[in-house]
Amino acid sequence: MDARLIVNPSSSQYRILVLLSAILTTCFALGIILDIVESRVQHSSFYLSESVLFSFAWWLFLPLLFGQFVLADLSKTKKSYTLFVLIPFVIHLFAYPAVVWMISKLFFNHTFSYWQTFNYGLSEYVFILLIAYSVPFILYSSFKRKLHLKQDYSDIIEHSKQNNSITTLIVSDFNKRTTINTKDILFVSANPPYVNIHHKTKLYLHNETLKAILLKLDQRLFVRVHKSTIVNVKMVQSYKSRLNGDYDLTIIDGTEIRLSRIYAPQFKQTFETTHRVTPE
Repeated sequence: MDARLIVNPSSSQYRILVLLSAILTTCFALGIILDIVESRVQHSSFYLSESVLFSFAWWLFLPLLFGQFVLADLSKTKKSYTLFVLIPFVIHLFAYPAVVWMISKLFFNHTFSYWQTFNYGLSEYVFILLIAYSVPFILYSSFKRKLHLKQDYSDIIEHSKQNNSITTLIVSDFNKRTTINTKDILFVSANPPYVNIHHKTKLYLHNETLKAILLKLDQRLFVRVHKSTIVNVKMVQSYKSRLNGDYDLTIIDGTEIRLSRIYAPQFKQTFETTHRVTPE
């Protein structure tokens, strides 16, 4: 990732950093206020220095959460997401009592025990840690995926405006190369590092990525309906809602394909345009 993204005031990372700082400052202040209220209710002494020290747990969120978002940008797979949640959770859990111990050792008359503070963190902050390092990360990762998908689609549309789409495609058929008409393709599915081309007559294994082949096809007929599937809308017989934002497409050969909610608006527009009855 370009390091300039982190310091550029217009970047999403910078905006998130500012938002996190504002939220954590508020939580930090509320923590001190709650300590004051608790001391009044229990008629106990309130020490501002200790309240500030133990409220320091909130500031550990700032670098760790921001590090999560950077990792989300660098990650290419969802498989590592669980690890990205657990790592900052564990670091925070063990770093908090260490920071309290170190600061109290340097600046306080009394040094707070590491394990006493650790147990305090387990009882007071463990659920906050789980929520803080999972929910924002999931939401941010989902937002980034949608943003990347929209950018990919924009690139494809821009490419289609600048280049003529192909009408035939050369594919491998065992030990020979053959030409097929793209209009007779039912759909194309990912089979990394290849794609499966489901033709009217047979199935072909083709040595290209899904995005690369979509760039070549006629955008008025072929649309992406899932991260792993492209369909020829002319070959879609019908579609019905799953009642959760997704849809099931039925191809003319009876195959059912999932239409993701992310791609649904573009599919519907292309489907209606392609199947529109025009006067003779």
